[in-house]
Amino acid sequence: MKRFIFVFSMLAVVFGVVGHAHARDNMLGLRASFSDTVKKASSAVVNIYTEKEVVARTLNPFLDDPFFNQFFNQEGISGRMKKRIERSLGSGVVVTEDGYIVTNYHVVKDATSIRVVFGDRTEMAAEFIAADKNSDIAVMKIILEDERDTAQFKYLDFADSDEIEVGDVVLALGNPFGVGQSVTMGIVSALGRSNLGTGHYENYIQTDAAINPGNSGGALVDSEGKLVGVNTAIYSKTGGSQGVGFAIPANAVRVTLNSVLTTGKITRPWFGAAGQDVTDDLAVQLELSRPYGVLINEIVPDSPAAKANLQIGDIILSFDGKEVDTMGVLNARIASSYVGETYNMDVWREGKGYVSSVMLGALPDRRVAEQYTVQGSNPLAGYTFEPLSPALNDELGLPFNTEGVVVVGAPSRRGFGMVDLIEGDIIVSINKKNIRTMKDLQTAVSRRPNAWQVVYERGGNIHRVIVQ
Repeated sequence: MKRFIFVFSMLAVVFGVVGHAHARDNMLGLRASFSDTVKKASSAVVNIYTEKEVVARTLNPFLDDPFFNQFFNQEGISGRMKKRIERSLGSGVVVTEDGYIVTNYHVVKDATSIRVVFGDRTEMAAEFIAADKNSDIAVMKIILEDERDTAQFKYLDFADSDEIEVGDVVLALGNPFGVGQSVTMGIVSALGRSNLGTGHYENYIQTDAAINPGNSGGALVDSEGKLVGVNTAIYSKTGGSQGVGFAIPANAVRVTLNSVLTTGKITRPWFGAAGQDVTDDLAVQLELSRPYGVLINEIVPDSPAAKANLQIGDIILSFDGKEVDTMGVLNARIASSYVGETYNMDVWREGKGYVSSVMLGALPDRRVAEQYTVQGSNPLAGYTFEPLSPALNDELGLPFNTEGVVVVGAPSRRGFGMVDLIEGDIIVSINKKNIRTMKDLQTAVSRRPNAWQVVYERGGNIHRVIVQ
């Protein structure tokens, strides 16, 4: 009985604020309310409303199939293309005094109009500046009505997301279901989450703070109101929160923002090596204590990885002092690093460990000068192609060493007898001739066969189209 009374008394001390209704700290100095933190953070979190024009065919659903599309022009059987305005919502975070906002790329993708609404209901227009599609990070800027105005917006400071730990209290702010700005509380449930199928660079913070549709792009803050991450995804079977949400770490967001502010565009750090996750069987064969790390199996000549003297068969165990579990985590660590900076790596080679260092470079430019637009009378007329390169592979989320020719531009109208391709489609073969280079493509389209057979890859799936 005495123990029960003692425990009850301690709980009263920790959680009770007797006779002081407005007090915010209890007798032990523990935080009894996060109202001050929420006030600070909410002034820098905005609701985002976007509009984009969507063009849709009013056709039989069978005509969405690439095979059937070749028989109809873009206007379809009805002779009309229906245009409609699609509206969506999300959240964002003001991160500079002059009004730069970070959010998810999927929140503002293809938007023709962007409006942001602050917690006090102030509404302003914003413009899209740049985006890192593979990291799902976008940067916008608030548009001032008068260019002579000076902006002084409330903004959030970045926390060092590498310093957070599982169990830390976090708050999620955003606009769930469009009901208006809301805040939920939880803890950091896990770190370094990957293999979720959401992007090429996955190194998420997992939290049980409720995140719902509309929260995307909103803030995940610590108990001091600093930005820990940008909410981006949930795991759910119902579409609502089930206590498993994910946020992009603040350090990755900060690198993207810094790139935009200093260069006006996204400058991706370049490593130049790829590999595979170390499995249980590989760990035993390679004499590792447990299965973790990345087994390097490809290195680009003259890349930063090559200059760091990495070799095929090396295992990268850590990057910049942080353990690497998978190739996705390694990619995310590199994406969160700065071009021109040198980072240490723990490497396992032939049963022994050693420390190597690598200076990251900037991802090489795309081979835009080699683009080719097909002319003449053939099923590919009007399409523009570009050779795949590390930079373009990065944009498309492909392995950096993928070779071939990809669609980067499509004609506005497609007549009868044309192949219905979209940007990102990779040409595999034309008339049974493999297409590996731009010269292969140019040679293939210069011929005049009785029938055309085009094989292309879209989203990892192979499609074959025959045009008479």
